[in-house]
Amino acid sequence: MFPLARTDFIPVPHAYTSYHEYPTMEAHYNRSYFARTLPPVPKNCPTPFGVAGKKELPSAEELANKFLKRGKFKTDHTNTSWLFMFFAQHFTHEFFKTIYHRPAFSWGNHGVDVSHIYGQDVERQNKLRSFEDGKLKSQIINGEEWPPYLKDVDNVTMQYPPNTPEDRKFAVGHPFYCMLPGLFMYATIWLREHNRVCTILRKEHPHWDDERLYHTGKLVITGEVIKIVIEDYVNHLANYNLKLKYNLELVFDHGYDYDNRIHLEFNHMYHWHPFSPDEFDISGTKYSISEFMYHPEIVIKHGMSSFVDSMSKGLCGK
Repeated sequence: MFPLARTDFIPVPHAYTSYHEYPTMEAHYNRSYFARTLPPVPKNCPTPFGVAGKKELPSAEELANKFLKRGKFKTDHTNTSWLFMFFAQHFTHEFFKTIYHRPAFSWGNHGVDVSHIYGQDVERQNKLRSFEDGKLKSQIINGEEWPPYLKDVDNVTMQYPPNTPEDRKFAVGHPFYCMLPGLFMYATIWLREHNRVCTILRKEHPHWDDERLYHTGKLVITGEVIKIVIEDYVNHLANYNLKLKYNLELVFDHGYDYDNRIHLEFNHMYHWHPFSPDEFDISGTKYSISEFMYHPEIVIKHGMSSFVDSMSKGLCGK
């Protein structure tokens, strides 16, 4: 009943954005940027906080050095693993999608649409589909299923440094999910899971065509993502010793309706760079951050099982 109890605290329609200190229709309908939970300080106020506090705030550089710059690595007291860290980054970037040439704007859909797995739009999704039995394109390397090479998928935009070898360039749902092996790991896990689900659906419903198998598989994956987020991710993150459960039947007899919108405050909260260790130990081989970046082939080198095992044992910083 937790979501029902919170409905009175959720403003619908969403009232504020950074562009106006008063409620607007823009805040609810213009999804090209984030809404706000609290209104911005009105213009012409005597201090940055309104009427109280200092008249001049510290510089961004000073704040970054004081609060974000790392001295000595310290392990987080909640025993948070690297597996959790990369899950957080992989999951949240389905709705945190900054347009870098227009940094105040977002190209995300503000909700759990699994676009980080399948692609942002139909054009990209279709390029990643095999159009056989509802499955996504994949390849077998060392006896395991992996995303296809970028060269084998037509015109899918991915972010790679210049001169990256072709055998280190893969095509997945999100343009930068090959930047770190941990993100590539989750992209591969969800690809495998989608194709596994479609195999089961094909056996249960042999009369279904490719299109229905694909979209039904996508619905199943969406449910799995939400279940993991609520029952594992949020349970650990909240650290309240509560056992949250994902049970849709709780709202079947209620007039429960919720339209998600990402708020600026929520986006600010997700700056967890101190989680990252100084180096990653993968099955006894140590990689610095620079050696880890843009090397998705590290997952293939060690194999999925060994890589996931190392991710689950490594501890994040505080």
